[in-house]
Amino acid sequence: MLDVMKYKKSTKSIWILCAAAAAVLMGAGGTGAYLTSFDTAANPVSVGQNTTEIEEEFPDPTPVPVEENPEYPKEVRVSNKAAGKNEFQSDCYVRMAVGFSHSDIGDAVVLKDLDTENWVYGEDGFYYFRNLLKPGETTTPLFTGFMIDSAGVDRDYLELIPEFEIQIYEESVQAEGFTDYAEAWDSYRHSS
Repeated sequence: MLDVMKYKKSTKSIWILCAAAAAVLMGAGGTGAYLTSFDTAANPVSVGQNTTEIEEEFPDPTPVPVEENPEYPKEVRVSNKAAGKNEFQSDCYVRMAVGFSHSDIGDAVVLKDLDTENWVYGEDGFYYFRNLLKPGETTTPLFTGFMIDSAGVDRDYLELIPEFEIQIYEESVQAEGFTDYAEAWDSYRHSS
């Protein structure tokens, strides 16, 4: 009789264990389904961007002999233009660098009407626009023309003047979170 009692007790224990395991598995399945449930929604937030570009007005110059120190009209400015599908532009600060295709001729270039009220020349060779540039706005011209002082050009390079180029490079940084151009560019330099 003892053997039969042990058998009934062990069978009963097995059934209890199976029922408990089934309950745990059913609960885990429900919890798993709950934890993997998801829904989708459109995100109405867009990332701001600043897309700036150089604008130049450089009419075809009339040929002037180099010895007469020719002056050429040329206006260079930067605009904060919307680009792309969304066209979400942000306020920004801009800077420009002026370079020359030939440094010996570049040493003889004089920039005319250089705007030192709105532009600040930095120790790093960039001209910084002091003012915040809002979307759709354009800076004042950095300069309105240039002259090549022939006395400053070595005679060996005079024939290269017709191929001489003034090269303009510009960069922009978003203005959000900064009080002025100096703080924005200082933060940019330290994060690079």
